[in-house]
Amino acid sequence: MILGLFLAAACGPGFRPPLNPFYDSVPLDPSVAEVRFDVPYRTGDEADPEKHRLDLYMPTGPRWPMLVFVHGGSLEKGDTAQRVAGHDIYRNIGRFYAQRGVGVALINYRLQPGVTWVDQADDVAAAVSWVSHRLEEMGGDGRLFLSGHSAGSWLVSHVALNHELQARHEVDPRAITKVISISGSGFDLTDELTWDLFGREEVWQRRFSVEPGDPDWKRRASLIPLLDGDAPPFMLFYAGDEWPALVRQNKLMCEALASTEVGCQIAEIEQSGHRRMLLAMSHPDRSLASMILETLKTDRP
Repeated sequence: MILGLFLAAACGPGFRPPLNPFYDSVPLDPSVAEVRFDVPYRTGDEADPEKHRLDLYMPTGPRWPMLVFVHGGSLEKGDTAQRVAGHDIYRNIGRFYAQRGVGVALINYRLQPGVTWVDQADDVAAAVSWVSHRLEEMGGDGRLFLSGHSAGSWLVSHVALNHELQARHEVDPRAITKVISISGSGFDLTDELTWDLFGREEVWQRRFSVEPGDPDWKRRASLIPLLDGDAPPFMLFYAGDEWPALVRQNKLMCEALASTEVGCQIAEIEQSGHRRMLLAMSHPDRSLASMILETLKTDRP
């Protein structure tokens, strides 16, 4: 998305805010990590030659945790190679964490209107499966963290919670150490107060409907109905200057997780906005990056 409530079009081609001091370009010493671009995670006649690909950052040091990250862009735009104001904002995330001993997989997926959100979640599940079955040979220590910004958070959350997706792609939910959601939303699309705060319901109905006129699109696309005792822990981050509807969605999700006795952490990142949260993920002086690194280095299954 950038899902803001759900999917504000923030990280598309029109996203041109001044990046400094919010962005810090990170170099990566080639001796610290091996990098592979555009690795196919789906092959065969049905594979998309551009979108069924991922970028891998594999540290050369001792065994490490793996962070799978999925970009936002309103489900309609975005790419791991995307540049904003001349900066490769997504690959900077890969460099930042790999430089600090964390493996990273940056995921591409097909975009709307060519496919539905169901197809997009299926793409992300296929990518997570590809990574999870290769953790040991790549050098990982077995820990697998799923993360995304906005729409990307919504997509990885479906993979973490949707048992049908997991079975189709042989993703073991017990192998997911934690979901790290960055400015995510769409957790409960049936919540009427959210729509009162945000509005423009018809826009999101178009993006979340699998077929025109689907009367049940809100429930089908929501994440909270998928929660059960097998769900992994979630860490939910939202910006201090977020849309009120998005803040409500994060709090609803954490309450729902707590009610099922699944672990949930939630934090407001001060002096940040929905768009800037993405940049703060790879900025060494921002609290968001520090908190994510602490989780990646200390959390165990």
